[in-house]
Amino acid sequence: MRLSEEVRELLLQGRETELVERAATDARLVRPLLARLYDPSHPIRDRAARVLGHAAAAHPELGRDVARRLIWALNDESATNGVYAVPALGQIGRRAPDLLAPHVSALAGMAWDDGLRLAILDALAEVAGSSPELVAPELDAVEPHVDVSRPAEEDAWRNLKNAVLGDETHE
Repeated sequence: MRLSEEVRELLLQGRETELVERAATDARLVRPLLARLYDPSHPIRDRAARVLGHAAAAHPELGRDVARRLIWALNDESATNGVYAVPALGQIGRRAPDLLAPHVSALAGMAWDDGLRLAILDALAEVAGSSPELVAPELDAVEPHVDVSRPAEEDAWRNLKNAVLGDETHE
């Protein structure tokens, strides 16, 4: 079985722990994990993003390159559907904040995009869960774009603020 097929099968079976352990020693898993970010199955995409976060932390040089490529995927010029890259960016930022630090402002700056906003809010909350100081300066830039008339967006915004500010008392 090819590595890409094996990775997909392990993700399908929910065997993230096994993949995380393998990714720590085998950087070759990064390429098939990146491909799985665009899988038709939402659970596979989510699992791939989480494992990719671990892999990036285990292989920082490769992780820096992955973060750059995923940010590029968000640009219109890339001709890629970048929404699937956003959760992986959040997971990289959660597991290895220093790898995402140069890109947090660019990620937050894309909150104007209705198709990306919810994923961006979630990803920024992931980053803030381990490094709120990276995300705090971006709240003012993101807030004007948040549509609180959309319940999912309102919840994601609240979660982001809670992750950054560390409490649930603010509105």
